[in-house]
Amino acid sequence: MMKLENPAPRDARKVPVKVMRTRWTIAKAAVVFLGALLLLAGCKGRAEKSGNPSAAESTTPTAGAPPTTVESATPQYSDPPTLDVGLTVEQAYAAIPHRRTIWVESESAVPSEERAYLRVMFQALDQAVAVRVAGQQNFSSQRFDDPDIAGDFDRLIAFVRNMPVPPTLASYHQDILEGLSGQRQFFADWKAQREQFPFAQQVGNDPDVRKASGALRAAYGQLMSKYPNETPTNKDAFFDYHCALDLL
Repeated sequence: MMKLENPAPRDARKVPVKVMRTRWTIAKAAVVFLGALLLLAGCKGRAEKSGNPSAAESTTPTAGAPPTTVESATPQYSDPPTLDVGLTVEQAYAAIPHRRTIWVESESAVPSEERAYLRVMFQALDQAVAVRVAGQQNFSSQRFDDPDIAGDFDRLIAFVRNMPVPPTLASYHQDILEGLSGQRQFFADWKAQREQFPFAQQVGNDPDVRKASGALRAAYGQLMSKYPNETPTNKDAFFDYHCALDLL
């Protein structure tokens, strides 16, 4: 089970991306498997108690063709698919365990077009967290057929690929697609090889997991660099959405 230090002090306004990535890397610990006990990979944020309920701990294929970017008027975004994987988003965060901080759109300094995009993307990332946790729980218990983890990742990837993308977030969007695709491949390989899968207890050695982790860290770094004036709570949310999904 992984523990981490919060990536930046509460009063930080600007965090250099290089330093932020180094802190994230240092904060990651190795996964230890004890007998038949499944330890879900990820990183656990040290949630500091505050008066802000949104900062509380959770109790509450290949990337393909480039996405279509949006040049002007704010587009209409649909909600991402809600996937039935046997546990809710809140239960998934608790199972890792990982702090869950919800991005507060009304307090954001992000331009309106980009706010609409991020709101939907963060909802999709939450769904992806639930899928990856369900995959680890079920596959570690040799239950490979229900739910269809690779199929659920395919649905999320298709949704994300078809989202309108603000031009300033095109690179971020591509990183998210790479992160989702890498995790999808990891679970597809595990299901195909079942008990013979060599990375079931050595997740960090799987090349697709490593690629996905790098993409998710890069995506987080881009948000921190682009939006240095976000509130501390919203910066925590940037961290939690990407870190909870990361298998390393």
